[in-house]
Amino acid sequence: MDVYLAAGPPLEDPARPVGHRELEVTAADGRDVTVSCWYPASSTEGEPARYPVVPGVGLTAGAVEGAPAAPGPFPTVVFSHGRTGTRRSYVMLLEALAARGTVVLAPDHVGDRLEDWLGGTQVDDLTNGRRRVADVAAVLGAVPGVEATGDRVVVAGHSYGGWTALAAAAQDPVSVMGVVGLQPLVRGLSAERLGRVRAPVLLVGAAEDTTTPPAEDSRVGFEGLVGSAARHVEVAGTGHQACSDVGLYAELARAHADVLPPGLADLLDGMAGQVTGRPGGRWRPVVADQLDLLAAFVAAVGAGQDPPRPADHADRTLLERPG
Repeated sequence: MDVYLAAGPPLEDPARPVGHRELEVTAADGRDVTVSCWYPASSTEGEPARYPVVPGVGLTAGAVEGAPAAPGPFPTVVFSHGRTGTRRSYVMLLEALAARGTVVLAPDHVGDRLEDWLGGTQVDDLTNGRRRVADVAAVLGAVPGVEATGDRVVVAGHSYGGWTALAAAAQDPVSVMGVVGLQPLVRGLSAERLGRVRAPVLLVGAAEDTTTPPAEDSRVGFEGLVGSAARHVEVAGTGHQACSDVGLYAELARAHADVLPPGLADLLDGMAGQVTGRPGGRWRPVVADQLDLLAAFVAAVGAGQDPPRPADHADRTLLERPG
Protein backbone atom coordinates (compact mmCIF):
# COMPACT_ATOMS: atom_id res chain seq x y z
CA MET A 1 0.00 0.00 0.00
CA ASP A 2 1.33 3.44 -0.92
CA VAL A 3 2.05 5.90 1.90
CA TYR A 4 1.28 9.61 1.47
CA LEU A 5 2.93 11.98 3.93
CA ALA A 6 1.51 15.41 4.81
CA ALA A 7 3.75 18.25 3.61
CA GLY A 8 2.99 20.42 6.61
CA PRO A 9 2.29 24.16 6.48
CA PRO A 10 2.26 25.92 3.10
CA LEU A 11 4.81 28.58 2.23
CA GLU A 12 2.27 31.25 3.22
CA ASP A 13 -1.35 31.50 4.32
CA PRO A 14 -3.16 30.78 1.02
CA ALA A 15 -5.32 33.60 -0.33
CA ARG A 16 -7.41 31.15 -2.40
CA PRO A 17 -8.19 27.43 -2.39
CA VAL A 18 -6.19 25.44 -4.93
CA GLY A 19 -7.35 22.65 -7.20
CA HIS A 20 -5.28 20.08 -9.04
CA ARG A 21 -5.89 17.85 -12.03
CA GLU A 22 -3.85 15.91 -14.57
CA LEU A 23 -4.08 16.63 -18.29
CA GLU A 24 -2.71 15.01 -21.45
CA VAL A 25 -1.53 16.89 -24.54
CA THR A 26 0.13 15.64 -27.71
CA ALA A 27 3.41 17.06 -28.98
CA ALA A 28 3.95 17.78 -32.67
CA ASP A 29 6.06 14.63 -32.98
CA GLY A 30 3.16 12.49 -31.69
CA ARG A 31 4.38 11.93 -28.14
CA ASP A 32 1.86 12.09 -25.29
CA VAL A 33 2.80 14.66 -22.65
CA THR A 34 1.37 14.45 -19.12
CA VAL A 35 0.72 17.81 -17.47
CA SER A 36 -0.07 18.67 -13.85
CA CYS A 37 -2.43 21.63 -13.53
CA TRP A 38 -2.83 23.74 -10.39
CA TYR A 39 -5.45 26.46 -10.41
CA PRO A 40 -7.48 28.78 -8.14
CA ALA A 41 -10.49 26.80 -6.94
CA SER A 42 -13.94 27.81 -5.76
CA SER A 43 -14.17 25.14 -3.06
CA THR A 44 -12.01 23.35 -0.50
CA GLU A 45 -14.25 20.28 -0.45
CA GLY A 46 -12.82 17.02 -1.70
CA GLU A 47 -9.86 14.73 -1.33
CA PRO A 48 -6.32 16.14 -1.22
CA ALA A 49 -4.21 15.81 -4.34
CA ARG A 50 -1.68 13.00 -4.07
CA TYR A 51 1.82 13.42 -5.44
CA PRO A 52 3.98 10.28 -5.81
CA VAL A 53 7.65 10.96 -5.04
CA VAL A 54 9.37 7.55 -4.98
CA PRO A 55 7.78 4.13 -5.49
CA GLY A 56 5.40 3.52 -2.60
CA VAL A 57 5.77 6.96 -1.01
CA GLY A 58 4.26 10.32 -1.91
CA LEU A 59 2.99 13.49 -0.30
CA THR A 60 -0.11 15.59 0.09
CA ALA A 61 -0.11 19.37 0.49
CA GLY A 62 -2.89 21.94 0.15
CA ALA A 63 -4.51 21.27 -3.24
CA VAL A 64 -7.83 19.46 -3.66
CA GLU A 65 -8.00 16.93 -6.47
CA GLY A 66 -10.51 17.92 -9.15
CA ALA A 67 -11.91 20.92 -7.25
CA PRO A 68 -14.11 23.24 -9.33
CA ALA A 69 -12.14 26.11 -10.82
CA ALA A 70 -12.80 29.67 -9.69
CA PRO A 71 -14.08 32.02 -12.40
CA GLY A 72 -11.15 33.28 -14.47
CA PRO A 73 -9.31 34.25 -16.46
CA PHE A 74 -6.14 34.12 -14.40
CA PRO A 75 -2.48 34.70 -15.29
CA THR A 76 -1.08 31.48 -16.66
CA VAL A 77 2.33 29.84 -16.25
CA VAL A 78 3.84 26.89 -18.10
CA PHE A 79 6.50 25.51 -15.73
CA SER A 80 9.36 23.27 -16.93
CA HIS A 81 11.16 21.01 -14.47
CA GLY A 82 14.92 20.56 -14.21
CA ARG A 83 17.07 17.60 -15.17
CA THR A 84 16.14 14.44 -13.22
CA GLY A 85 13.06 16.24 -11.88
CA THR A 86 9.40 15.72 -12.63
CA ARG A 87 6.30 17.85 -12.99
CA ARG A 88 5.69 17.19 -9.27
CA SER A 89 9.10 18.34 -8.00
CA TYR A 90 7.90 21.87 -7.10
CA VAL A 91 4.59 21.25 -5.30
CA MET A 92 5.14 23.82 -2.55
CA LEU A 93 6.11 26.58 -4.97
CA LEU A 94 3.42 25.86 -7.57
CA GLU A 95 0.55 25.33 -5.13
CA ALA A 96 1.43 28.66 -3.50
CA LEU A 97 1.59 30.35 -6.91
CA ALA A 98 -1.87 29.02 -7.77
CA ALA A 99 -3.17 30.24 -4.38
CA ARG A 100 -2.11 33.76 -5.38
CA GLY A 101 -4.37 33.55 -8.44
CA THR A 102 -2.45 31.77 -11.21
CA VAL A 103 -3.12 28.73 -13.39
CA VAL A 104 0.02 26.58 -13.56
CA LEU A 105 0.63 23.91 -16.20
CA ALA A 106 3.69 21.72 -15.55
CA PRO A 107 4.59 19.08 -18.15
CA ASP A 108 6.73 15.99 -17.61
CA HIS A 109 9.73 15.89 -19.94
CA VAL A 110 9.99 12.17 -20.67
CA GLY A 111 13.61 11.16 -21.12
CA ASP A 112 14.86 13.63 -18.51
CA ARG A 113 12.89 12.59 -15.41
CA LEU A 114 14.27 10.95 -12.29
CA GLU A 115 12.82 7.58 -13.34
CA ASP A 116 14.52 7.87 -16.74
CA TRP A 117 17.93 8.48 -15.19
CA LEU A 118 17.46 5.70 -12.62
CA GLY A 119 16.18 3.29 -15.25
CA GLY A 120 18.70 4.12 -17.99
CA THR A 121 16.08 5.54 -20.39
CA GLN A 122 17.40 9.10 -20.39
CA VAL A 123 17.91 10.73 -23.79
CA ASP A 124 20.91 12.62 -25.17
CA ASP A 125 21.10 16.39 -24.81
CA LEU A 126 20.17 17.16 -28.42
CA THR A 127 17.04 14.99 -28.22
CA ASN A 128 16.23 16.31 -24.76
CA GLY A 129 16.38 19.94 -25.86
CA ARG A 130 14.23 19.30 -28.92
CA ARG A 131 11.66 17.34 -26.94
CA ARG A 132 11.52 19.86 -24.12
CA VAL A 133 10.71 22.74 -26.47
CA ALA A 134 8.13 20.56 -28.23
CA ASP A 135 6.53 19.69 -24.87
CA VAL A 136 6.19 23.37 -23.98
CA ALA A 137 4.84 24.19 -27.45
CA ALA A 138 2.17 21.50 -27.01
CA VAL A 139 1.13 22.94 -23.64
CA LEU A 140 1.05 26.48 -25.04
CA GLY A 141 -1.23 25.25 -27.82
CA ALA A 142 -3.55 23.66 -25.26
CA VAL A 143 -3.80 26.70 -22.95
CA PRO A 144 -6.98 28.17 -24.52
CA GLY A 145 -8.84 24.92 -23.79
CA VAL A 146 -7.88 24.81 -20.10
CA GLU A 147 -10.49 26.29 -17.78
CA ALA A 148 -9.73 29.69 -16.18
CA THR A 149 -6.53 30.37 -18.16
CA GLY A 150 -5.67 33.81 -19.45
CA ASP A 151 -4.19 34.68 -22.83
CA ARG A 152 -0.95 36.18 -21.52
CA VAL A 153 1.26 33.21 -20.74
CA VAL A 154 4.59 33.17 -18.89
CA VAL A 155 6.93 30.25 -19.49
CA ALA A 156 9.09 29.53 -16.44
CA GLY A 157 11.39 26.79 -15.31
CA HIS A 158 14.11 25.61 -12.99
CA SER A 159 17.64 24.70 -14.09
CA TYR A 160 17.27 22.88 -17.45
CA GLY A 161 13.69 24.14 -17.28
CA GLY A 162 15.06 27.69 -17.43
CA TRP A 163 16.95 26.72 -20.60
CA THR A 164 13.67 25.29 -21.90
CA ALA A 165 11.73 28.46 -21.14
CA LEU A 166 14.24 30.66 -22.95
CA ALA A 167 14.42 28.28 -25.93
CA ALA A 168 10.61 28.16 -26.14
CA ALA A 169 10.42 31.96 -26.08
CA ALA A 170 13.00 32.16 -28.86
CA GLN A 171 10.97 29.71 -30.95
CA ASP A 172 7.54 31.26 -30.27
CA PRO A 173 7.85 34.98 -29.51
CA VAL A 174 4.11 35.49 -30.14
CA SER A 175 2.64 33.08 -27.57
CA VAL A 176 5.22 33.64 -24.83
CA MET A 177 4.58 36.94 -23.05
CA GLY A 178 7.20 36.54 -20.33
CA VAL A 179 10.02 34.22 -19.22
CA VAL A 180 11.33 33.32 -15.77
CA GLY A 181 14.40 31.16 -15.15
CA LEU A 182 15.03 30.02 -11.57
CA GLN A 183 18.65 28.95 -11.14
CA PRO A 184 18.59 28.51 -14.92
CA LEU A 185 20.93 26.53 -17.12
CA VAL A 186 21.90 28.84 -19.97
CA ARG A 187 25.03 27.16 -21.33
CA GLY A 188 24.25 25.72 -24.73
CA LEU A 189 21.93 28.53 -25.78
CA SER A 190 23.63 30.46 -28.56
CA ALA A 191 23.82 34.25 -28.63
CA GLU A 192 21.66 34.15 -31.75
CA ARG A 193 18.96 32.15 -29.94
CA LEU A 194 19.00 34.37 -26.87
CA GLY A 195 18.81 37.39 -29.15
CA ARG A 196 15.51 36.16 -30.60
CA VAL A 197 13.75 36.43 -27.21
CA ARG A 198 11.48 39.47 -27.20
CA ALA A 199 9.39 38.94 -24.06
CA PRO A 200 10.39 40.40 -20.69
CA VAL A 201 12.69 38.05 -18.79
CA LEU A 202 13.52 37.53 -15.11
CA LEU A 203 16.53 35.33 -14.30
CA VAL A 204 17.06 34.38 -10.65
CA GLY A 205 20.56 33.17 -9.81
CA ALA A 206 21.63 31.57 -6.54
CA ALA A 207 24.89 32.80 -5.08
CA GLU A 208 25.79 29.37 -3.60
CA ASP A 209 24.80 27.42 -6.73
CA THR A 210 27.53 25.03 -7.85
CA THR A 211 25.42 23.35 -10.56
CA THR A 212 24.45 26.41 -12.60
CA PRO A 213 26.66 29.14 -11.11
CA PRO A 214 25.38 32.63 -11.97
CA ALA A 215 28.73 33.60 -13.50
CA GLU A 216 28.43 30.73 -15.99
CA ASP A 217 24.68 30.69 -16.57
CA SER A 218 22.15 33.27 -15.41
CA ARG A 219 24.44 36.29 -15.74
CA VAL A 220 25.59 35.07 -19.15
CA GLY A 221 21.94 34.73 -20.16
CA PHE A 222 21.20 38.26 -18.97
CA GLU A 223 24.03 39.65 -21.09
CA GLY A 224 22.79 37.75 -24.15
CA LEU A 225 19.17 38.94 -23.96
CA VAL A 226 19.83 41.98 -26.09
CA GLY A 227 16.31 42.14 -27.54
CA SER A 228 14.44 41.82 -24.27
CA ALA A 229 13.68 43.84 -21.17
CA ALA A 230 15.70 41.66 -18.82
CA ARG A 231 16.41 41.53 -15.10
CA HIS A 232 18.86 39.35 -13.24
CA VAL A 233 18.54 38.87 -9.49
CA GLU A 234 21.28 37.01 -7.62
CA VAL A 235 20.17 35.92 -4.14
CA ALA A 236 22.70 35.30 -1.38
CA GLY A 237 22.36 32.27 0.87
CA THR A 238 20.66 30.15 -1.78
CA GLY A 239 21.74 27.13 -3.79
CA HIS A 240 20.66 25.25 -6.88
CA GLN A 241 17.52 23.73 -5.31
CA ALA A 242 16.20 27.05 -3.97
CA CYS A 243 12.79 26.64 -5.64
CA SER A 244 12.26 22.86 -5.46
CA ASP A 245 10.75 20.45 -2.93
CA VAL A 246 14.11 18.93 -2.01
CA GLY A 247 14.11 20.63 1.40
CA LEU A 248 10.62 19.27 2.07
CA TYR A 249 11.69 15.76 1.04
CA ALA A 250 14.57 15.84 3.51
CA GLU A 251 12.31 17.12 6.29
CA LEU A 252 9.80 14.32 5.68
CA ALA A 253 12.56 11.72 5.36
CA ARG A 254 13.97 12.62 8.77
CA ALA A 255 10.53 12.34 10.34
CA HIS A 256 9.45 9.17 8.54
CA ALA A 257 12.63 7.18 7.94
CA ASP A 258 10.72 4.00 8.81
CA VAL A 259 8.63 4.11 5.60
CA LEU A 260 11.40 5.08 3.18
CA PRO A 261 13.89 2.91 1.30
CA PRO A 262 17.16 2.42 3.25
CA GLY A 263 19.67 5.21 2.73
CA LEU A 264 17.19 7.62 1.13
CA ALA A 265 17.03 9.92 4.16
CA ASP A 266 20.83 10.38 4.14
CA LEU A 267 20.79 11.07 0.38
CA LEU A 268 18.04 13.65 0.72
CA ASP A 269 19.78 15.33 3.65
CA GLY A 270 22.81 15.86 1.42
CA MET A 271 20.67 17.27 -1.38
CA ALA A 272 18.81 19.57 1.01
CA GLY A 273 22.03 21.52 1.51
CA GLN A 274 21.58 22.70 -2.08
CA VAL A 275 18.54 24.78 -1.05
CA THR A 276 20.51 27.26 1.04
CA GLY A 277 24.00 26.27 -0.02
CA ARG A 278 24.77 24.80 3.40
CA PRO A 279 23.59 21.78 5.37
CA GLY A 280 20.77 22.33 7.82
CA GLY A 281 19.48 25.62 6.40
CA ARG A 282 15.78 26.48 6.67
CA TRP A 283 14.18 25.76 3.32
CA ARG A 284 10.73 27.38 3.59
CA PRO A 285 11.90 31.04 3.68
CA VAL A 286 14.17 30.39 0.69
CA VAL A 287 11.39 28.87 -1.45
CA ALA A 288 8.98 31.60 -0.28
CA ASP A 289 11.40 34.26 -1.56
CA GLN A 290 11.54 32.52 -4.94
CA LEU A 291 7.73 32.54 -4.91
CA ASP A 292 7.65 36.29 -4.29
CA LEU A 293 9.94 36.98 -7.23
CA LEU A 294 8.07 34.65 -9.58
CA ALA A 295 4.56 35.69 -8.53
CA ALA A 296 5.19 39.44 -8.86
CA PHE A 297 6.53 38.96 -12.40
CA VAL A 298 3.66 36.68 -13.44
CA ALA A 299 0.96 38.97 -12.02
CA ALA A 300 2.31 41.97 -13.91
CA VAL A 301 2.66 40.16 -17.23
CA GLY A 302 -0.81 38.65 -16.80
CA ALA A 303 -2.24 42.14 -16.31
CA GLY A 304 -0.45 43.51 -19.37
CA GLN A 305 1.90 45.62 -17.23
CA ASP A 306 5.66 45.98 -17.14
CA PRO A 307 7.12 43.57 -14.58
CA PRO A 308 8.00 45.40 -11.36
CA ARG A 309 11.54 45.99 -10.25
CA PRO A 310 12.27 43.37 -7.56
CA ALA A 311 12.31 44.88 -4.09
CA ASP A 312 15.73 45.78 -2.76
CA HIS A 313 17.10 43.44 -0.10
CA ALA A 314 20.53 43.22 1.44
CA ASP A 315 20.81 39.66 0.13
CA ARG A 316 20.01 40.51 -3.50
CA THR A 317 22.11 41.89 -6.33
CA LEU A 318 20.10 43.30 -9.25
CA LEU A 319 21.07 43.85 -12.88
CA GLU A 320 18.54 45.26 -15.34
CA ARG A 321 18.26 46.33 -18.96
CA PRO A 322 15.24 48.17 -20.42
CA GLY A 323 13.72 46.67 -23.57
